Amino acid sequence: MNGFKRFALTVMLTSITVKTLPAMEFDFRPLASLCRVEVNLSTAFGSGSIKGTFGQMVGKLNFHPEFPEKTSGKIVLSTRSLRFNYPKVAYEAHAPEWLNSSQYPQISFDLESLKDISWHGKELRSKALGVLKIKGIKKSIQIPLSTHYFRKERRKYEGKNGDLLRLEGLVKIPRSEIGLSPGKLTNEVEDEITVRISITGASVRVRPFLPSRLFSGQSF
Repeated sequence: MNGFKRFALTVMLTSITVKTLPAMEFDFRPLASLCRVEVNLSTAFGSGSIKGTFGQMVGKLNFHPEFPEKTSGKIVLSTRSLRFNYPKVAYEAHAPEWLNSSQYPQISFDLESLKDISWHGKELRSKALGVLKIKGIKKSIQIPLSTHYFRKERRKYEGKNGDLLRLEGLVKIPRSEIGLSPGKLTNEVEDEITVRISITGASVRVRPFLPSRLFSGQSF
């Protein structure tokens, strides 16, 4: 077999292998300490903004390095775990007029797919399309995301076999569209809420080292 035939055969076998490989499942629970969902409220008092963070989050993501547009998954936040460093805001945020966390203990985001995918070195940029559910209200949103894939990196944090997937994004949501309009803070907090996401998921296996934009330049 000459060199060209060997090359063609290698390309064909690699293509078949890539198409038949299942998506990688990433769980956000194992490395919860590396996950942060932050809420930023613009206000008419104090420093002009107030930041809060969710203390509890669970979720899983199915990600195919070669076909990222097929990505899907779900993230669930504990509403009660949202904390602010201002006592007044911390109290009002969980009141019936706002999050009503006693009746709606969870906020969820169902990721349906990725679009507008572009590569910048080993960084994958895209928009995550999905449905946000809060206080029983469902809203379709798009979240600009930056994604990095780290092959075999789970062992560095837990001593376990697996890959890591790092997602970072920022989205602005009008609170009047998700039932957070009424209440005492209406005149003190701007309508637009900024949500910053920085989360890391872990897989239970290592992805085969196949040609991929995500793996280029990595050495193991």
